[in-house]
Amino acid sequence: MSTKLSENVLKALDSLGFKEFTEVQEKAIPYALSGEDLIVQSRTGTGKTAAFAIPILEKASMERHVQALILVPTRELAVQVFEDFRKLGKFTGLESVVAYGGVGIEQQARKIRNGAQIVVGTPGRILDLIGRNALSLSKIRFFVLDEADLMLAMGFIRDVERIMSFTPAKKQVLLYCVDFPQEIIRLAERFMRYPQHVKLISEDKSAQGVKQCFYQVMPKRKLGALIYLLKELNPSRAIIFCKTKRQVTDLEAQLNFNGIQASGIQGDMSQALRNRVMDDFKSKKTRILIATDVAARGIHVDKISHIINFELPHDINYYIHRIGRTGRMRDVGEAVSLCYSDEMGKLGQIERLMGKTLEEKFLPDFIPAPKFTKTFHQSRSQNRFHSQRPRQYHEFRNKDSRRPSFRKSYNERYAE
Repeated sequence: MSTKLSENVLKALDSLGFKEFTEVQEKAIPYALSGEDLIVQSRTGTGKTAAFAIPILEKASMERHVQALILVPTRELAVQVFEDFRKLGKFTGLESVVAYGGVGIEQQARKIRNGAQIVVGTPGRILDLIGRNALSLSKIRFFVLDEADLMLAMGFIRDVERIMSFTPAKKQVLLYCVDFPQEIIRLAERFMRYPQHVKLISEDKSAQGVKQCFYQVMPKRKLGALIYLLKELNPSRAIIFCKTKRQVTDLEAQLNFNGIQASGIQGDMSQALRNRVMDDFKSKKTRILIATDVAARGIHVDKISHIINFELPHDINYYIHRIGRTGRMRDVGEAVSLCYSDEMGKLGQIERLMGKTLEEKFLPDFIPAPKFTKTFHQSRSQNRFHSQRPRQYHEFRNKDSRRPSFRKSYNERYAE
């Protein structure tokens, strides 16, 4: 299989400082150039966008109609994929457009009608454009599903199937994902023709480049523990993971109220504000980003020194996705989890998944109590920072921090 590229694409790669292909690019591009359907399992931050963008830019013609549709689950990812197409295709003469909700649809529709060959968009906005007769998929040649497993988790698979129904039978389908659950397998069987499968997800899930540890902390003490750790660790760039959008908003307010500059990103924000938050994080104007798993999936930022799990994820596989954002490209990263007693069972599942025991660390006996904003106290009864258990249940874990832990090691718990 050949990876010979045109002068225009090579010129763009050179201007972007490309020296050599990443593993996913090296393995996926030849299949895509040959016209075969392709399933690629690869983590974020591995260069997978270029792995499907380069073949599309090579094979698309100058005809003024939509020839390629790239579906992505989030607005952030849509913008990033669009920017990659724009940079890689700047010498090809091909036009790209990005389509997502939260902003006016007319400008997006106008660009499509004016003859853009490549459309990058989220499922909801693509269906809106189809419904307005602003987007025709009858002549597309390339259909890309990026982060297909996240689309499944977000409930977009039915929308994807509807969009697929508007496309011609003869087209090239490229599917990119991290996990490959049964629903995605069924989707591939229905819409793909004898796809090649490139799997770059290592069976070793121990994240060797990431130092991992956890602290046992009662829910009502987590905010104080987090503030203490942020001051001690002094991360150059960190992502704090929360479970809910509300928790992101509350935690952002509390950290800033306690003198720690942080920004949150979640689905209810306007696109302009989301863009500003991400620009500040990339430029290190803000070094701490708070996000949910869904919002963070579309974030691709290098040199993240710390991942902090304010709560463990619902799905233990997301723990691997979270910590995989640090320790990239031979850097050493650190992942810290704040756990309470009810989460220790889930922590054990994570250890079993990774095949290793996480180091338990202990906070000092005394940590200054954080200040709380007025809105925080008003919503205290519903707030996730406070446990719903009776007051007498709360025993500060760190009172006895010098005593040995009685947690069984991974080997002890899972020995045959």
